[in-house]
Formats: sequence, C-alpha cells, structure tokens
Amino acid sequence: MRRLLIAALLLAAFCLGAALSYFNWTDARFHYLAGELEAPQILLLLAAFVLGAVTLALVNALRFWGLSIENRRLNRRLRDAEGELRNLRNLPLPTETAAAPAAPAAPPPPPNAG
Repeated sequence: MRRLLIAALLLAAFCLGAALSYFNWTDARFHYLAGELEAPQILLLLAAFVLGAVTLALVNALRFWGLSIENRRLNRRLRDAEGELRNLRNLPLPTETAAAPAAPAAPPPPPNAG
C-alpha cells in the first residue's frame, strides 16, 4: 500500500513537471548582477530548483560533518569513562574497616545546670 502511494505521488509530480515545461516554454528575460539572459521559463525554473537543492545539500553536508565530529568526541569520552569505571570496579576493598566493629555513639553532654 505504501509503495503504491509513493508511486502515485511520483507520477503526479512527473505529470505536473511535464505540464509546467509544456506551458512555460516561452522565452523569458532574466536579469542578474553581471548582465542579462534570455532563456525558456522552464529552464530558469529548473536552474533555480537545482541551485536551491545544491545549496540545501551543502548546508546539510556541513551540519552532518559537524555532528560526526561531535559524535566521535562523545564516543571517546564514553570510552574513557567506561575504562575508568572498569578500573574502579577492579580496585580491592579495604579489609580492616570492614572487620572492625563500629564504635558506639558518644553519650550526649549533660545539660547546663548553672
């Protein structure tokens, strides 16, 4: 069911793109900083779409790169903490304090009668 829905959405997007390209084949003038260009409207629309997609891909790649660096740093800290915990678990327990009885609590001081 899910594959059928995805296929129907892709077919609808393809038909919409074909209709846009058919009805927007007339030439349009595009003014940019270095001059001007006359090209079919659909070509300008596709160029804007591709430029946006490339920009988005670069931004996502930079974010992914930053997250992978942070992931490596956190994995290193976790590995160090696990090693320290393993070392602490292997420390011997002191035996003298465990065998000695606990000292009785000192009696409270007498109240001042003065």
